[in-house]
Amino acid sequence: MSVSRPFREVKLQWLQQLSCDKQLSDSARSIALYIITTHVNGHTEKAWPSYQTIAEATGKSVKTIQRGVRELELKGWFEIKRGNGVGHNTEYRPSAASILRASNAREKTDKIVPLHPREGGQNRPVRRSDMSSEGGQICPPNLEKEKIYKFNGREGAPPRKEARRAIPLVFLDERKAKQISLWRAWLHRYGLPSLEAVRARTMRSGRFGYDLPGYWPPDDGDVATLDWIAFFQRCGGSGSTKTFETIELLEAS
Repeated sequence: MSVSRPFREVKLQWLQQLSCDKQLSDSARSIALYIITTHVNGHTEKAWPSYQTIAEATGKSVKTIQRGVRELELKGWFEIKRGNGVGHNTEYRPSAASILRASNAREKTDKIVPLHPREGGQNRPVRRSDMSSEGGQICPPNLEKEKIYKFNGREGAPPRKEARRAIPLVFLDERKAKQISLWRAWLHRYGLPSLEAVRARTMRSGRFGYDLPGYWPPDDGDVATLDWIAFFQRCGGSGSTKTFETIELLEAS
């Protein structure tokens, strides 16, 4: 029997199984995808977005969000602790059963061992061509091919310009001392500029806080790590004197 792994190790399998659950409504599925990809912390495996936050992000009404959350709980995808709405938002956590299912899928994937090229596949004879002592094969020119050859304008053309992809930012209230402390430690770990150096501090609705790519820094091995490192490098090297805004991250096409 498989042992349940940490959620951050089986997140991909969890999302694959969620996407293939035909019993879930589209609303519930989109709510779950948003919570997992944007708010769940890889260490605590928990998230605390408000109904209003989810509604604004997914373009749905608050009542639709409430129904979708209830559906995810009944179908066994989330364990939910409801808050009172006054400084204590509802807590979401992937259920133990769903994490175990994802762990089983991960274990099956890990057991697949690729065959060595010499051991697998079908045996086939080695093809040989008689080569001249001068190298290459001697053959007459093909006049027909020379007639139909057309110039390819892409040949010798300069490389395509890099495409730009925007990094969305979230507002992190400065009262979230633990999360801000983790962000500072993450930036220091990778030798990146401090939050003050990139002018991340801002004010929203009369409260001071920080505009950041996420509520928590990415986990080790997270696909977002390299993107966010490049993002902060661009922020620190831009020499901008404006407030911290969405900065486009260069990504080779």
